Amino acid sequence: MFIVITGPSASGKSAFAARLARDLGTPLFTKDNIKIALSEHILLDDPVKARQVLSRATSNVMFSVADSMLAAGMPFILEANFRQYECDRINAMISSYGCKCLTYLFAGDLHALARRFIERERTAERHTSLKIPDFLPVQDVYAKQFEEFVNVTVNSDRIYVDATNFESIDFENLVESARSFML
Repeated sequence: MFIVITGPSASGKSAFAARLARDLGTPLFTKDNIKIALSEHILLDDPVKARQVLSRATSNVMFSVADSMLAAGMPFILEANFRQYECDRINAMISSYGCKCLTYLFAGDLHALARRFIERERTAERHTSLKIPDFLPVQDVYAKQFEEFVNVTVNSDRIYVDATNFESIDFENLVESARSFML
């Protein structure tokens, strides 16, 4: 059994995933953390090409680890802004192992999330491997791109989380739903 946490950038899924992993004592695999680790070893002069190579490599590493965890019968959490082709890989694992999966989809007002993303992208704390080359802070562009991360299908129970306003999210209830799922 495993948990998937997905949705657009800046929707709070990484913070929730870290809290959930800590509260449940469950291994967490995040696409961003794997990408940061790999970026130290994949050096390309072209930042656009480097981003593409890192994205593919990160996805392959994440799914290889997930496959090993399922084969060992170990519960875990995957967190990323998954695209449908990655959700198809998740669906194949669910089918292949006949296991249970619970998906949290963080979404909400995509313009609000795009605004939050633009603010975060400008911060110095953002790791260089996660930054977008030639970044243009155009809210409508990102709101439109975020639709791809909301319109995904994982063949599992799904909990929709409106992440427009973090203060309105009942994180305790979300953790409890995961705890119930893991029993």
